[in-house]
Amino acid sequence: MIALVFVVGGLFAAAESSCGAGKQVLRTGGLTAYEKQAIVDAHNRLRQSVALGQVSRQPPAANMMEMVWDDELAASAQRWSDQCTTAHDSASQRDVGRFPVGQNLAATWTTRPPSEAVDSEPDFMKQINAWFAEVHIFGFKPISGGRGTGHYSQLVWGETSQVGCGYTFYYDPARGYTKLYVCNYGPGGNVIGSNPYEKGHPSCGAYGLADSRKYSGLCLQKADSRSSREETQKFQHQPLQSFFYPAGDETEAACFQTTLSLINVSIVQ
Repeated sequence: MIALVFVVGGLFAAAESSCGAGKQVLRTGGLTAYEKQAIVDAHNRLRQSVALGQVSRQPPAANMMEMVWDDELAASAQRWSDQCTTAHDSASQRDVGRFPVGQNLAATWTTRPPSEAVDSEPDFMKQINAWFAEVHIFGFKPISGGRGTGHYSQLVWGETSQVGCGYTFYYDPARGYTKLYVCNYGPGGNVIGSNPYEKGHPSCGAYGLADSRKYSGLCLQKADSRSSREETQKFQHQPLQSFFYPAGDETEAACFQTTLSLINVSIVQ
Protein backbone atom coordinates (compact mmCIF):
# COMPACT_ATOMS: atom_id res chain seq x y z
CA MET A 1 0.00 0.00 0.00
CA ILE A 2 1.39 3.38 -1.01
CA ALA A 3 1.52 5.94 1.78
CA LEU A 4 1.10 9.65 1.10
CA VAL A 5 0.77 12.32 3.78
CA PHE A 6 -1.64 15.24 3.25
CA VAL A 7 -2.54 18.26 5.37
CA VAL A 8 -4.97 21.13 4.98
CA GLY A 9 -3.18 24.11 3.46
CA GLY A 10 -0.34 22.06 2.01
CA LEU A 11 0.19 18.94 -0.02
CA PHE A 12 2.59 17.10 2.24
CA ALA A 13 3.17 17.06 5.97
CA ALA A 14 6.25 15.69 7.64
CA ALA A 15 5.81 11.94 7.73
CA GLU A 16 5.96 10.17 11.04
CA SER A 17 8.87 8.12 9.79
CA SER A 18 12.15 9.88 9.15
CA CYS A 19 15.18 8.50 7.44
CA GLY A 20 18.02 10.26 9.22
CA ALA A 21 19.66 13.68 9.26
CA GLY A 22 16.35 15.53 9.35
CA LYS A 23 14.99 13.87 6.20
CA GLN A 24 11.27 13.18 6.06
CA VAL A 25 9.58 10.46 4.00
CA LEU A 26 6.66 11.83 1.95
CA ARG A 27 5.77 8.75 -0.10
CA THR A 28 6.66 5.12 0.47
CA GLY A 29 4.91 1.76 0.51
CA GLY A 30 6.04 0.19 -2.73
CA LEU A 31 4.75 0.34 -6.29
CA THR A 32 1.40 -0.24 -7.96
CA ALA A 33 0.74 -3.26 -10.18
CA TYR A 34 0.77 -0.94 -13.19
CA GLU A 35 4.16 0.51 -12.21
CA LYS A 36 5.63 -2.96 -11.68
CA GLN A 37 4.48 -4.15 -15.10
CA ALA A 38 5.76 -0.99 -16.78
CA ILE A 39 9.20 -1.53 -15.22
CA VAL A 40 9.35 -5.15 -16.39
CA ASP A 41 8.18 -4.23 -19.89
CA ALA A 42 10.72 -1.41 -20.18
CA HIS A 43 13.56 -3.75 -19.22
CA ASN A 44 12.42 -6.44 -21.63
CA ARG A 45 11.95 -4.11 -24.58
CA LEU A 46 15.49 -2.79 -24.15
CA ARG A 47 16.91 -6.28 -23.64
CA GLN A 48 15.07 -7.48 -26.72
CA SER A 49 16.54 -4.67 -28.83
CA VAL A 50 20.02 -5.78 -27.81
CA ALA A 51 19.31 -9.49 -28.27
CA LEU A 52 18.08 -8.90 -31.82
CA GLY A 53 21.14 -6.83 -32.74
CA GLN A 54 19.19 -3.58 -33.07
CA VAL A 55 21.51 -1.48 -30.91
CA SER A 56 24.54 0.17 -32.47
CA ARG A 57 27.93 -1.30 -31.51
CA GLN A 58 26.30 -4.13 -29.54
CA PRO A 59 26.35 -7.69 -30.88
CA PRO A 60 23.15 -9.75 -30.72
CA ALA A 61 22.70 -12.00 -27.69
CA ALA A 62 22.33 -15.77 -27.77
CA ASN A 63 21.15 -16.16 -24.16
CA MET A 64 19.28 -12.99 -23.12
CA MET A 65 16.69 -13.88 -20.49
CA GLU A 66 13.23 -12.35 -20.31
CA MET A 67 12.83 -10.56 -16.98
CA VAL A 68 9.97 -11.10 -14.56
CA TRP A 69 9.03 -9.20 -11.41
CA ASP A 70 10.27 -10.61 -8.11
CA ASP A 71 8.56 -9.50 -4.90
CA GLU A 72 11.48 -10.46 -2.67
CA LEU A 73 13.90 -8.35 -4.70
CA ALA A 74 11.37 -5.51 -4.63
CA ALA A 75 11.02 -5.74 -0.86
CA SER A 76 14.78 -5.51 -0.34
CA ALA A 77 14.95 -2.59 -2.79
CA GLN A 78 12.14 -0.79 -0.96
CA ARG A 79 13.80 -1.30 2.42
CA TRP A 80 16.95 0.34 1.11
CA SER A 81 15.09 3.12 -0.68
CA ASP A 82 13.36 3.99 2.59
CA GLN A 83 16.78 4.74 4.12
CA CYS A 84 16.88 7.88 1.93
CA THR A 85 20.51 7.52 0.90
CA THR A 86 21.94 7.83 -2.61
CA ALA A 87 24.69 5.31 -1.86
CA HIS A 88 24.30 1.59 -2.52
CA ASP A 89 23.69 -0.91 0.23
CA SER A 90 25.99 -3.87 0.76
CA ALA A 91 25.58 -7.24 -0.92
CA SER A 92 24.60 -8.79 2.41
CA GLN A 93 21.86 -6.20 2.98
CA ARG A 94 20.15 -7.03 -0.31
CA ASP A 95 20.82 -10.78 -0.18
CA VAL A 96 17.80 -13.00 -0.83
CA GLY A 97 19.56 -16.37 -0.47
CA ARG A 98 18.61 -17.72 -3.90
CA PHE A 99 21.29 -15.91 -5.91
CA PRO A 100 23.64 -12.93 -5.80
CA VAL A 101 21.82 -9.62 -6.24
CA GLY A 102 22.88 -6.66 -8.39
CA GLN A 103 21.59 -3.13 -7.97
CA ASN A 104 20.96 0.02 -9.99
CA LEU A 105 20.15 3.27 -8.22
CA ALA A 106 19.12 6.76 -9.31
CA ALA A 107 17.93 9.92 -7.58
CA THR A 108 16.48 13.23 -8.70
CA TRP A 109 15.77 16.25 -6.58
CA THR A 110 14.45 19.77 -6.79
CA THR A 111 14.11 22.74 -4.46
CA ARG A 112 10.61 23.40 -5.80
CA PRO A 113 7.91 22.11 -3.43
CA PRO A 114 5.37 19.71 -4.96
CA SER A 115 2.13 21.43 -5.94
CA GLU A 116 0.01 18.34 -6.62
CA ALA A 117 0.03 14.62 -5.88
CA VAL A 118 1.47 13.71 -9.28
CA ASP A 119 4.67 15.50 -8.28
CA SER A 120 5.40 12.65 -5.88
CA GLU A 121 5.04 9.92 -8.49
CA PRO A 122 8.06 8.05 -9.88
CA ASP A 123 9.26 8.16 -13.48
CA PHE A 124 11.00 4.81 -13.75
CA MET A 125 10.98 4.91 -17.54
CA LYS A 126 13.23 7.98 -17.53
CA GLN A 127 15.68 6.37 -15.10
CA ILE A 128 15.76 3.01 -16.91
CA ASN A 129 16.43 4.77 -20.20
CA ALA A 130 19.21 6.79 -18.56
CA TRP A 131 20.86 3.58 -17.34
CA PHE A 132 20.55 2.09 -20.81
CA ALA A 133 22.05 5.22 -22.40
CA GLU A 134 25.45 4.20 -21.01
CA VAL A 135 25.58 1.88 -24.03
CA HIS A 136 27.04 4.81 -25.97
CA ILE A 137 30.27 4.56 -23.97
CA PHE A 138 30.23 0.86 -23.15
CA GLY A 139 31.28 -0.86 -26.34
CA PHE A 140 31.25 -4.63 -25.76
CA LYS A 141 33.95 -6.06 -23.55
CA PRO A 142 34.49 -8.19 -20.46
CA ILE A 143 33.69 -6.46 -17.18
CA SER A 144 36.89 -5.03 -15.76
CA GLY A 145 35.81 -2.87 -12.83
CA GLY A 146 35.88 0.45 -14.66
CA ARG A 147 33.32 3.10 -13.90
CA GLY A 148 30.52 4.69 -15.85
CA THR A 149 28.70 1.82 -17.58
CA GLY A 150 27.69 -0.60 -14.84
CA HIS A 151 24.02 0.35 -14.98
CA TYR A 152 23.83 -0.61 -18.64
CA SER A 153 25.74 -3.87 -18.26
CA GLN A 154 23.52 -4.94 -15.35
CA LEU A 155 20.39 -4.01 -17.29
CA VAL A 156 21.39 -6.23 -20.22
CA TRP A 157 23.16 -8.99 -18.27
CA GLY A 158 22.12 -12.10 -20.14
CA GLU A 159 21.54 -14.42 -17.18
CA THR A 160 19.64 -11.88 -15.08
CA SER A 161 16.00 -12.94 -15.17
CA GLN A 162 14.34 -11.20 -12.22
CA VAL A 163 13.94 -7.59 -11.14
CA GLY A 164 12.28 -5.84 -8.24
CA CYS A 165 12.33 -2.12 -7.54
CA GLY A 166 11.57 0.30 -4.73
CA TYR A 167 10.81 4.01 -4.66
CA THR A 168 10.74 6.69 -1.98
CA PHE A 169 9.88 10.38 -2.21
CA TYR A 170 11.34 12.37 0.66
CA TYR A 171 12.44 15.81 1.78
CA ASP A 172 16.14 16.35 2.37
CA PRO A 173 17.01 19.73 3.96
CA ALA A 174 20.36 19.68 2.15
CA ARG A 175 18.95 18.99 -1.33
CA GLY A 176 15.21 19.40 -1.43
CA TYR A 177 12.41 17.14 -2.57
CA THR A 178 14.04 13.89 -3.64
CA LYS A 179 12.89 10.90 -5.67
CA LEU A 180 14.99 7.80 -4.99
CA TYR A 181 14.82 4.79 -7.30
CA VAL A 182 16.35 1.40 -6.44
CA CYS A 183 16.18 -1.71 -8.65
CA ASN A 184 17.58 -5.04 -7.52
CA TYR A 185 18.45 -7.79 -10.01
CA GLY A 186 18.86 -11.52 -9.74
CA PRO A 187 21.01 -13.30 -10.50
CA GLY A 188 23.22 -10.21 -10.32
CA GLY A 189 25.52 -9.30 -13.16
CA ASN A 190 28.76 -7.35 -13.61
CA VAL A 191 30.98 -10.35 -12.97
CA ILE A 192 34.64 -9.43 -13.40
CA GLY A 193 36.14 -10.95 -16.54
CA SER A 194 32.79 -11.91 -18.06
CA ASN A 195 30.91 -10.45 -21.00
CA PRO A 196 27.37 -9.26 -20.24
CA TYR A 197 25.94 -12.00 -22.44
CA GLU A 198 26.92 -14.62 -25.00
CA LYS A 199 27.35 -13.14 -28.46
CA GLY A 200 25.33 -14.71 -31.25
CA HIS A 201 21.87 -14.82 -32.70
CA PRO A 202 19.22 -15.81 -30.14
CA SER A 203 19.68 -19.52 -29.45
CA CYS A 204 17.70 -20.28 -26.32
CA GLY A 205 17.56 -24.01 -26.95
CA ALA A 206 21.35 -24.25 -27.07
CA TYR A 207 21.42 -23.10 -23.42
CA GLY A 208 18.64 -25.37 -22.22
CA LEU A 209 16.17 -22.48 -22.30
CA ALA A 210 12.78 -21.91 -23.89
CA ASP A 211 11.89 -19.12 -26.31
CA SER A 212 9.87 -16.26 -24.87
CA ARG A 213 6.36 -16.11 -26.29
CA LYS A 214 6.07 -12.37 -25.64
CA TYR A 215 9.49 -11.05 -26.63
CA SER A 216 11.14 -12.63 -29.64
CA GLY A 217 14.86 -13.01 -29.04
CA LEU A 218 14.52 -13.45 -25.28
CA CYS A 219 14.65 -16.72 -23.34
CA LEU A 220 12.79 -18.30 -20.46
CA GLN A 221 13.84 -20.90 -17.93
CA LYS A 222 12.39 -24.36 -18.37
CA ALA A 223 10.60 -25.29 -15.16
CA ASP A 224 12.75 -28.35 -14.49
CA SER A 225 16.03 -26.47 -14.84
CA ARG A 226 15.35 -23.31 -12.81
CA SER A 227 16.46 -24.44 -9.35
CA SER A 228 19.62 -26.20 -10.52
CA ARG A 229 20.73 -23.18 -12.56
CA GLU A 230 20.08 -20.77 -9.70
CA GLU A 231 22.05 -22.93 -7.28
CA THR A 232 24.98 -23.06 -9.71
CA GLN A 233 24.90 -19.30 -10.25
CA LYS A 234 24.79 -18.70 -6.50
CA PHE A 235 28.22 -20.21 -6.03
CA GLN A 236 29.87 -19.35 -9.34
CA HIS A 237 29.08 -15.65 -9.52
CA GLN A 238 30.49 -12.96 -7.29
CA PRO A 239 28.99 -9.85 -8.91
CA LEU A 240 30.03 -6.31 -8.27
CA GLN A 241 27.54 -3.63 -7.49
CA SER A 242 26.16 -2.28 -10.69
CA PHE A 243 28.11 0.94 -10.67
CA PHE A 244 31.48 -0.56 -9.67
CA TYR A 245 31.82 1.40 -6.42
CA PRO A 246 32.16 -0.50 -3.15
CA ALA A 247 29.39 0.26 -0.69
CA GLY A 248 29.97 3.50 1.16
CA ASP A 249 32.59 4.85 -1.25
CA GLU A 250 32.54 8.62 -0.80
CA THR A 251 33.22 9.12 -4.51
CA GLU A 252 29.76 7.86 -5.41
CA ALA A 253 28.27 11.32 -5.25
CA ALA A 254 30.55 12.47 -8.07
CA CYS A 255 28.42 10.51 -10.55
CA PHE A 256 25.66 12.97 -11.34
CA GLN A 257 24.12 15.01 -14.08
CA THR A 258 22.24 18.30 -14.00
CA THR A 259 18.91 18.41 -15.81
CA LEU A 260 16.66 21.28 -16.86
CA SER A 261 17.95 23.88 -14.40
CA LEU A 262 20.07 24.40 -11.34
CA ILE A 263 17.21 23.47 -9.05
CA ASN A 264 16.47 20.12 -10.70
CA VAL A 265 19.24 17.58 -10.31
CA SER A 266 19.50 13.88 -11.04
CA ILE A 267 22.08 11.38 -9.89
CA VAL A 268 22.66 7.80 -10.94
CA GLN A 269 24.57 5.31 -8.84
